[in-house]
Amino acid sequence: MQPTPPDSTAPVVAEAVIDEGGLSGRGRMTVLKLAWEASDPYAVVLLLTAQPDHPALPRGRWVVLRDFLTYGLEQATGDGEVKIRPDDLRDRVWFELARPGRAACVSVPRELVRDFLARTELSVPRGAERSDEAIDALLLRLLQD
Repeated sequence: MQPTPPDSTAPVVAEAVIDEGGLSGRGRMTVLKLAWEASDPYAVVLLLTAQPDHPALPRGRWVVLRDFLTYGLEQATGDGEVKIRPDDLRDRVWFELARPGRAACVSVPRELVRDFLARTELSVPRGAERSDEAIDALLLRLLQD
């Protein structure tokens, strides 16, 4: 029996709990979500949320190039709003996310990012995203931001 191929139109998502709020005893947690869609294959959306929402906890939305996320597994990369760097000692990837006030600095397991990127590659391999639709989606996102 052949495995079912992945749905190339389905979004690829990964989530990591950054802080479960265990020390506060208040049941709050901070989550970093990585999201990618084949309709905009160059972009990975990073969404930092607090559950339940609280004004003192970091949150925001950033967009980074999928290639930068790939490079960030092995070397420091990025500038401006998103900086990415590997942590070889802890086998993690650090994100420095610009926001009003102080930047949010969070890390996730490197394997989570590798798995996320591998799943995006199943839908649209790097280098194959060069279509009119992908360029249009990239331009539209840049003009909206």
